[in-house]
Amino acid sequence: MADENNPEAVLVTEEDFETMKKNLIELNARVPELSQELHRTRADGDFSENAPLHAAREEMSKLQSSIRDLEAQINNAVIQSNRNDGRSGLGSVITIRDANGNEREITLVSHVEANPPTHISIESPMGEALFNRASGELAKFDAPKGEIALQILNIKN
Repeated sequence: MADENNPEAVLVTEEDFETMKKNLIELNARVPELSQELHRTRADGDFSENAPLHAAREEMSKLQSSIRDLEAQINNAVIQSNRNDGRSGLGSVITIRDANGNEREITLVSHVEANPPTHISIESPMGEALFNRASGELAKFDAPKGEIALQILNIKN
C-alpha cells in the first residue's frame, strides 16, 4: 500500500481493497489456462494464418495488462476509514440539493465501486467537489452543460 501523499495514491475503502485483491487472484488464475490455449494453438502449425493463435495472444496480452494495472492500483492503494469530523469522505452518504430544488442521496466511492448516479467516484468532477465538505457547504464543479452547484444538506459517515 502507498502513502496518502504519493501522487499515484488511490483512495479506497477496505471493501474496495478486498475486491481488488479478489479480482487479482481471479485474473492470475486465468493465466495457466490461457497459456495452455496458446501452447495448443501453436501446435496447429502455420503461424501466419492461425487465427486462434492470434486471438489467444491478444487475450493473453489483455489479461497481462489488466493484471499489471490492478497490481499497480493495489500497490498504490490507501485505505481510508470513515471520518468522524463531520466532513465528507470515501463511503459518505450525502444528501444534496441542486439549483432546481431537487434532492437526492449519493455515496462517495472510489473508482472501483463507481456506479452513477448513486455511487459517485471521488475522482470525478462531482466527487472531487463533494469530497472533504461539511453540511451546509455549496459544492461547485464544471460539467458539459456548464457549472453545477450542489447544496450539501446532510452527511452520514
